[in-house]
Order: sequence, then structure tokens, then C-alpha cells
Amino acid sequence: MFTLPDKTTLTLCFVFLVTGWLSGQKEVHIHTSRSVDNYMQQFIMNGKSQENIKAWRIQIITTDNRREMEQARTMFKNMYPDISMDWQHLAPYYQVRVGHFETKNKLMPFLLEIKKTFPAATPVYDFVSKRSLVNN
Repeated sequence: MFTLPDKTTLTLCFVFLVTGWLSGQKEVHIHTSRSVDNYMQQFIMNGKSQENIKAWRIQIITTDNRREMEQARTMFKNMYPDISMDWQHLAPYYQVRVGHFETKNKLMPFLLEIKKTFPAATPVYDFVSKRSLVNN
């Protein structure tokens, strides 16, 4: 009399069949039209030519007092030596921005931590170099 195999045996057989089928696959070739190839090349060249992209940063201070800005920079650098930081002067204000984040959700835990020392810290959307975003 014939009996059906149990679930474990069936699962193992299925895994071996799928593994064997996948190992038999060598290469996949996709044929596209010339216009799609041209658009892809244009997209790639455009991406390579743009050094800066939009990303999130945290602005820890905005002030018209340069000494206050320098104190904030020194304090931040001592607390977080590995986090990137830069400042800019947009007359009459000095701004200090820190970090590079792909999304606002990724910066929120750090923002909450920074707000303990820099209560005026706010997220800002800024242009950053692609390298700084990758290295962060």
C-alpha cells in the first residue's frame, strides 16, 4: 500500500528542486530598445555629473554673534568628534549644521539627543556632497 510522505520530506524535496533549478540558471539577458538605452545612459551621466544632492542635516545654532557660534562649534566638536560639521555666514547670521542624513526619520534620534544641549536645534533640508552622505 502507498503512503504519503510527511511535511518535512515534502519541504526538503521542494527546497532541493528549487535549488537545482536556480543553480542551472546561468545568465539573464534583457533586450531593450535603443531609446531606452539612450535614456539610461543619459540618466547615468546626469547622476555622475551632479556632485551635490539634497539631504537632511541638523542646524544646531543660528545667531548674529560670531563668538556664540564658535562656542557652539567647539562644544559640539568636543561632544561628537566623529560627526561632520560646517558653518556658514548668511549676513547677519551664522549657522552651524551637523551630520548628513538620507531621511528625516534617520536624524530624529540624534536630534532628540542634541536638543538636550542645543535646544534650538532643528532639522534642515540642504545640499550635501554625495561623498559626505556615503561616508557618514
